[in-house]
Amino acid sequence: MIKLPPGIDYEPDPLDVRYRRNLRGLLQRIKKLYDAIAGRFGDDGLQLIRDVSADYGREIAGRVREREGPMDIRQVGLFIIKMFDNMRAEGEVTEFTDERIAIAVLQCPYPLDRVDICKAHTAMEEALVTGLNPDLEYFIEKSIPGGDGVCIHVIRLKRR
Repeated sequence: MIKLPPGIDYEPDPLDVRYRRNLRGLLQRIKKLYDAIAGRFGDDGLQLIRDVSADYGREIAGRVREREGPMDIRQVGLFIIKMFDNMRAEGEVTEFTDERIAIAVLQCPYPLDRVDICKAHTAMEEALVTGLNPDLEYFIEKSIPGGDGVCIHVIRLKRR
């Protein structure tokens, strides 16, 4: 909190309201940064978004693995669902088996509107999932930026 001088006071917003507003603003800012990077640098900008996103996913995976140890598909799926919940994503799990987990998200929290930027951004989730369990893969089966009415995020056992 910012300490105010004596005699100056204000009523802060409740924590849940601050969280919602701040998160929405940060996600919008990330989208604007992505749009600017891709707009100015084209394919090199998309590769930069992809590289930074993948690095971040690997960092998270490393911290989680140290804390949690090996994770099976169900544990990885629940971790991703928790991450989506923390981003205030709205949707539902449409499949949850020992081979495949599908999460339908009704609206992009960022909100991304370009398929190429969406793919570069989700390099984080790809790196995170494979970093948590190298036998798994992550991909977007349907995407709102691609014209679908919903995004379907899939975690599944790698096909051999």
